[in-house]
Amino acid sequence: MEFVENNALWISHSGISDFENCPQLYYFKSIYRDPVTNRRIQAVNPFLTLGTVVHNVIEEIAHLSEKERVGISLKEKFEKDWQFWRGKRGGFPSGEKEESFKERGLIMIEKFEKSSLMRSPNFVMKGVKFGERELPKVKLFKDEDLVLVGSIDWIEVLSSKSLHIVDFKTGKNKEDKNSLQLPIYHILASYNLKEPIGKLSYWYLEGEDKPVSMDLASVKEYIPIIRHKALAIKRAIEQNRLTCQSQNSECFQCSKYKKIVLGQAEYVGYDKSRNKDLYFV
Repeated sequence: MEFVENNALWISHSGISDFENCPQLYYFKSIYRDPVTNRRIQAVNPFLTLGTVVHNVIEEIAHLSEKERVGISLKEKFEKDWQFWRGKRGGFPSGEKEESFKERGLIMIEKFEKSSLMRSPNFVMKGVKFGERELPKVKLFKDEDLVLVGSIDWIEVLSSKSLHIVDFKTGKNKEDKNSLQLPIYHILASYNLKEPIGKLSYWYLEGEDKPVSMDLASVKEYIPIIRHKALAIKRAIEQNRLTCQSQNSECFQCSKYKKIVLGQAEYVGYDKSRNKDLYFV
């Protein structure tokens, strides 16, 4: 595999998850574009908003040195970013619901602000931003336009000079043991960086006080699995098989997006950072 910058079908952990949950959900979230704005669509919900704001705040300081972070109030950054997502734009059906999620987010941010990560050296991948626009990429095949991508939340430099990849979780559920998220990040880092990867962790910000390291197999063991899943997505697109497998032609996973496409949802704004039209269903 090799680093690439060409126009190809991007394969990500979220894309694989969407496709395996419901091919039609994958179509609505990854391929469909609004015929007027030519932008992707997003069905807003409180859990997504919570994760978005917490990750936005952490991402803002991800490229600052530990000295530059001193004196920065993450709570103020959270409050400012939250304003955009208030009410229906954040998927909140009521003020009480919004306040409960906001309080959860503030507790997470405070926990991160007091952590050793906030005060430890972090690694900045030169020439690559861990955001929506520029992502670390790895070509999965020589003769297939399939490119693995992912947005890594945090890379800590350990005392051994090896790297610690951390993925922040804002939900209450633990990641499935067969999840490919950290393996994908491991692959991306291994093929884009010279420094060795010494540790990979999830940090469940609501329930844990620090990152939880994961024992993973070697990178080479995961590559065939990811290639197989990537080819399945590509073939489904080529054969126009991105339909819901439910007997009702829509399931819980894709029903909200189908309402958006049918004009049965309320447009609530535009997320400029991710170039998505937001809808409340």
